[in-house]
Amino acid sequence: MKTKVSRSQLLSACLGNIFEHYDTALFGFLSPFLAPLFFPQQDPLTALIWTFSMIPIGMLARPIGSLAFGYIGDVYGRAKALFLSLMGMAVISGAIAFCPTFEQAGFLAPLLLAVSRFLQNFLAAGETMGGAIFVLENSEKKHHDILSSLYNASTIGGILLASAGVSVLYFIDSVSWGWRVLYLLGCLTALFGTFLRRNMTIEDTNPIPQFSLKGIFQIFWECRKPLVMIITASGFAYANYSIALVLMNGFIPLVTSFTKAEMAALNTSLLVFDFIALPFFGWLAGKTSREKVMIYAALGAGLSAIPLFMLLQGASLAILIFVRICLVLFGVAFFAPFHAWAQQIVPKAHRYIIISFGYAMGSQLLGGPTAAVSLWLYQQTGVVSSAAWYWLALGIVSGLFILKSSQRKSVESLS
Repeated sequence: MKTKVSRSQLLSACLGNIFEHYDTALFGFLSPFLAPLFFPQQDPLTALIWTFSMIPIGMLARPIGSLAFGYIGDVYGRAKALFLSLMGMAVISGAIAFCPTFEQAGFLAPLLLAVSRFLQNFLAAGETMGGAIFVLENSEKKHHDILSSLYNASTIGGILLASAGVSVLYFIDSVSWGWRVLYLLGCLTALFGTFLRRNMTIEDTNPIPQFSLKGIFQIFWECRKPLVMIITASGFAYANYSIALVLMNGFIPLVTSFTKAEMAALNTSLLVFDFIALPFFGWLAGKTSREKVMIYAALGAGLSAIPLFMLLQGASLAILIFVRICLVLFGVAFFAPFHAWAQQIVPKAHRYIIISFGYAMGSQLLGGPTAAVSLWLYQQTGVVSSAAWYWLALGIVSGLFILKSSQRKSVESLS
């Protein structure tokens, strides 16, 4: 593969993405244990609720962070934005590793943890989309779809590493002190990625002399159509994973005899399947058309959403596995070429800020509430298939937007 960057720099982009999702997943996996350490004065359920409440901090921090790093990436260069974001994440992860507990610092402990989570999400907003932009802009177009899928595979890799790390600690009964080790290992990994990025000197932008808040709004207005497309597509992509890997853990025990523990155990196998399937759909998108793969995935989700959820009522293990594999396949097929698709519809001069902000808004505001909204719909109606309505609506709108971008691309190629 002929690129403008070295293999080590491409590796560093993937390492940054791995670390970003490792850190996000790690906090979620460790929350049940961290709850009594940081909120011991509360009953177990209240302590867990307070700990989980730190997760939505990302809903506020990531859009803000995407504006900051989008500005840096578009004005001063992708390389500088990526270096600063990963270095900052490494420092914050190290700080969390040495964060005092309630026993050591009182109410200051949960406050420090919450501030650390806010800063980590703020910095992470410059990493996820920024790394993909850097990789694809500095590689040949014929490799964009497979590279997009491989970059997304590194996302799953980060989640798998976090899951494996927490599982090992539980197995050797060392979570009481080992959670700090996991954060410290993440810090060291991020520092290594930062070291690989030290010589990223490629001129990859056309600097904008003046970049004010008014200028940002002007850019958003000029790029409003691709921005809305990216927000919607990001929401649907995030919702796919939320449906398959989050909602099902709590929803299936409500409509079957299977327990939450059994559903959680199935998640690791689904993540491995996800990791393997991503490169295949990236290859398929490169051989056919990324828009077609994404449209068929959205269409498949739309047509099968209600039938698949209706199968869940009193389902056997075989049916449950079949349904969850189908849900994962739709998500993988849609998201595998996402980065390549998003970059082709946004002008290079504003690519970092538009894609980063669009993904942050879509994933957090549209995709993030998927599990809660789906469970609320089921609670209100008592109809099993109602849990798929929100996901179904996002799929239809996303499919229409992808189709529109495909038609625009065809018209441009003919002109």
